[in-house]
Amino acid sequence: MGKKSVAIDIGETVVRVAEVEFGGGADPRDGAVLHAIGAASVPAGVINEGVIEEPGSLAQSIKDAFAAAKPSQKNVTVGIGQPSVLVREVVIPAQPMDKIRGSLAFHVEDQLPMPADEAILDFYPTQELESDAGTSLRGLLVAAPRDVVRDAIAAVDRAGLNVTAVDHNAFGLWRSGCRGELLGANVAFVDVGAYSTTVAVSQGGAPRLVRVMPQGGLDATKALRSAMKGMEADPERVKFEVGMDLTATDPNRRLYAETVAHAMGPLIEAVRNTLVYFASSNPGGAVERVVLSGGGSHMNGFGQALASATRLPVMIGGPLQGLGTGKRVNRDAFAAHEQEFATVIGLAMRSEK
Repeated sequence: MGKKSVAIDIGETVVRVAEVEFGGGADPRDGAVLHAIGAASVPAGVINEGVIEEPGSLAQSIKDAFAAAKPSQKNVTVGIGQPSVLVREVVIPAQPMDKIRGSLAFHVEDQLPMPADEAILDFYPTQELESDAGTSLRGLLVAAPRDVVRDAIAAVDRAGLNVTAVDHNAFGLWRSGCRGELLGANVAFVDVGAYSTTVAVSQGGAPRLVRVMPQGGLDATKALRSAMKGMEADPERVKFEVGMDLTATDPNRRLYAETVAHAMGPLIEAVRNTLVYFASSNPGGAVERVVLSGGGSHMNGFGQALASATRLPVMIGGPLQGLGTGKRVNRDAFAAHEQEFATVIGLAMRSEK
């Protein structure tokens, strides 16, 4: 039996839980087994723009998600990924990781959008660099406001669970997606949630850039709700069925498609600009393809619109590919929505990768 790890992904509308048992190869994700998976809704207003307003209600949603998944242990990794959490590539002098974490504030305080003593800092090394000045490490600096981390841990603790690690959602997204043939490619993993969208750019199997945009699929729902006043159709259903299909000839469907396209346009442009920035900062290492996940990946026409804007091939991710499943996991029950679990599955892979 390999090591098992449980993770929780706390979103503004849904809490997701997954338990993964690692494989025994050089990459422990190969041959890994998914032993538990589940989700529970988060009532409106419990989390507002990333801020936990009702910790008691969130704790209940976490309990409900845990009960639905039925993992084997209460020790968990918790993901955070609010736009207020900074992730930036930096180069610092090479040292053992314990010393790096102890001196990180000194090296990066001039790059932080907040006082260093108000942030929790971490560093994810991706490459060792040699120069006349000595050896340096290139990697991703993560700076999270202390209250964001504190509130997430408090909600999980209130649910009766034990937080053993806090991870950034983007790293979970990268771990679950950057496997197999994608390890050697330059890929942008784009997870479209309800309120925010996470972009994790991987180059040669290492995470190089993270951006979290404060836009998501709920923008389209809100726009449709306004445009459909007095109509009986459900905006959420229309968002997925009609989506951004501008080839529709029916007047109502055309109106819906134009509404969704207008609402999602700023997000698509933000993703495009992120990839343009990465290409300009990494000559010869531009992104070659985009992998979509999250609830928004199901929106009709969204992938085609993103492909047109970025001029890149866009594919839907498969976080279950290469994963075995335990006896208590019914793949068929969530096969049509597995992209929504990409982040939490990757968070559960944190301990070994």
